[in-house]
Amino acid sequence: MKARFEGVIVSFESMDERRVQVYGSVEGEPAEFTLVVSEDKFNELLRLGIGQRVEGEAVKVSDSPLVLRLD
Repeated sequence: MKARFEGVIVSFESMDERRVQVYGSVEGEPAEFTLVVSEDKFNELLRLGIGQRVEGEAVKVSDSPLVLRLD
């Protein structure tokens, strides 16, 4: 299921998957969530840094914890 999100990057995690922690909203509801992104997108966001605003549509992978995957 696709979900609309927006928020501000608060941290980065690069283990098996490239993960970005975001504080903002999902479908208009306040949320803190993990955004899983491609390596290219991760590098772009890392270059822009913490505090960068992000928004878009992503697939909801999990509700608890809230994880979205940007394809």
